[in-house]
Amino acid sequence: MSKVWNYKSKGNDPLSKQVMKDKSIVMTQPKMAIDLLGLISFKKGDKVLDPCRGDGAFYNNFPSYVKKRYCEINEGKDFFDYHSKVDYTISNPPFVPRKLFWEFHTHSMNITNKAIYWLINMSCLNVFTPKRLEEMKYKGWYIQSLNIVSDKRWFGRYIFIKISKEPNDIFTYIKETY
Repeated sequence: MSKVWNYKSKGNDPLSKQVMKDKSIVMTQPKMAIDLLGLISFKKGDKVLDPCRGDGAFYNNFPSYVKKRYCEINEGKDFFDYHSKVDYTISNPPFVPRKLFWEFHTHSMNITNKAIYWLINMSCLNVFTPKRLEEMKYKGWYIQSLNIVSDKRWFGRYIFIKISKEPNDIFTYIKETY
């Protein structure tokens, strides 16, 4: 029996309202996935995981020279049951509710060796609170880049975020509370 995320909109979530009308609205288009994957320098033999394969926009377009792995809750392959190490985790993850996205990210930090790439909406950046950024830093993970993505089907703008183990001072925050 397949497990399905049981998220229900609270009625004030514009994206959820759009998804109710058109279930395909959150799926990443293959052309977009190809363009975004082109930003990554994979090496032959890298293990690459798509933790929420969906219709395979990312997974189907991983380079042929990498070792492809995937999870898909609707096929009974729960990401939270996946514990093998990978070099890259790349996906358009569930980002509603935000707590679920953070759980995806935390699990990814535990199993990924090189970098995590998420295609998320702008409001999902709110998940990266100062406390959570400190947690990431403690675990050796840092936000490296944000690429803005526009898709006329989706509400708002999206971001292809790279998070890796390369320390940097590009993204900082003020620790003081105002």
